[in-house]
Amino acid sequence: MSIDKSQSSGLRDQIVSQISRLIFEGLMPSGLKLASCRVLARDLDVSINTVVAAYRKLEEEQLIEARPRSGYFVCSDRGIRTDSDAIGRSNTRPATSISQKLNKLRRTEEIETIPRPIDWYKYAYPFVCNQIDDGVFPVADWRECTRLAMNRKDLKIWSADGLYDDSLELVEQVRQRILPRRGIFEPSESILITLGSQNGLFITSLLFGGRERTAVMEDPGYPDARKILQANFGKVSFQPVDEEGLIVDERLRGADLVFITPNRQHPTTVTLSERRRRALLQAAEDYDFYIVEDDYECDVDYRHSPLLPLRSLDDTDRLIYLGSLSKGLSPGLRLGYLAAAPEFIDAARDCRGMMMRHPPMILQHTAAAFIRLGYYDGLLRRVRQNYEQRWHLADSMIRERLPSFLRAGEFGGTVFVLADPDEKLEAKTICDAALRRGVIVEPIGPCFSKAAEGKHHFRVGVSSIQPGLIPQGIELLSNIVTELQGT
Repeated sequence: MSIDKSQSSGLRDQIVSQISRLIFEGLMPSGLKLASCRVLARDLDVSINTVVAAYRKLEEEQLIEARPRSGYFVCSDRGIRTDSDAIGRSNTRPATSISQKLNKLRRTEEIETIPRPIDWYKYAYPFVCNQIDDGVFPVADWRECTRLAMNRKDLKIWSADGLYDDSLELVEQVRQRILPRRGIFEPSESILITLGSQNGLFITSLLFGGRERTAVMEDPGYPDARKILQANFGKVSFQPVDEEGLIVDERLRGADLVFITPNRQHPTTVTLSERRRRALLQAAEDYDFYIVEDDYECDVDYRHSPLLPLRSLDDTDRLIYLGSLSKGLSPGLRLGYLAAAPEFIDAARDCRGMMMRHPPMILQHTAAAFIRLGYYDGLLRRVRQNYEQRWHLADSMIRERLPSFLRAGEFGGTVFVLADPDEKLEAKTICDAALRRGVIVEPIGPCFSKAAEGKHHFRVGVSSIQPGLIPQGIELLSNIVTELQGT
């Protein structure tokens, strides 16, 4: 056993965790005598009271017992299997492998997503995208809202099976506080809570999809959306993007569903122009298709007057609007919302219910309190200020240190897309070399329908890196590029 005093979990809990693990792995069999409190405290360099508290907790869990004048002994055989080797697995294989039984139309493993080290936060210069700066997250405020949500009076509400329903309070907060900021005014029956925008897109594509159906998405575009659409539609077409956003033309004819990120196009960050927005809505009427609008950065956009979403302009109910609390609050909480015609929400609620009933009620109640008490608005103000500061820092350094690199990155966002203008250095070469020096930048080849067209492009995100590290990180990245160019 070993104790790590730098861990967030307490010393008592570490002792309990390690002893219980050893018991359940069969390494401490029933009847084994444990070290005395004094001996274990000395060996682990903790107080005797800490060990006494740990042993009492293990007693409560009926894993050990105290015997008068004898000490503490392991007393539980529950869940322990020491004969696993004797049982073993049969060596006979099924005549047909499981992969041959899977629906090939639903499999999308061949579609790559943007790579990122799982421990990205440990690197010196993490220019990753769509992550938050944990130093800005209001831990105390969120903890207070959790305490309010978990009160005894509401226990039956958040601990019970809510069937297919959502937290009425969170729906009201989204309806009254979140959507009106984007010019969207919906009744409660037009709102569904999701586990993030991606969950909303999957539900939508499952309802619209089919072997004979066609989906259209931006090119380049969000690779996870491509996976979802390909899994649910017989055909996925790709519509190019230019400086005005998605090109609207005859190629949209025959589409059943069009997926778009108009406010902040992924990954180019271009904003769909007002002219194109009107044209897309008219095309939806002319060609009889529906539109899924992912407004993924709406809450943290720090432009003074960003364009309103398509949903605010739509009077035909052809828009399914996806929003998220991930960019402002935290991506790990997986909370989002979907706004659409009530009849679509009914179908989407039933579809979601078959998958998972509803997002956890305690999470919904906590988020509702966080918004209701004004904590979310205060957080967004701080986040927008931080993002604007970081954008200007990164923009200045990129212009100074990487002036020849083609770049995209509209004011108001958190991402810059760069590419070698001579098309000699591939993005993967740059990203791999940078990673070895502690700098994380991400190749975006998976965003392109034809990988070769995106092999020179990579992105630099500034949402999670400390502002003081941005100049040093981009200077180091510039030096790495210069070294690669020389070789």
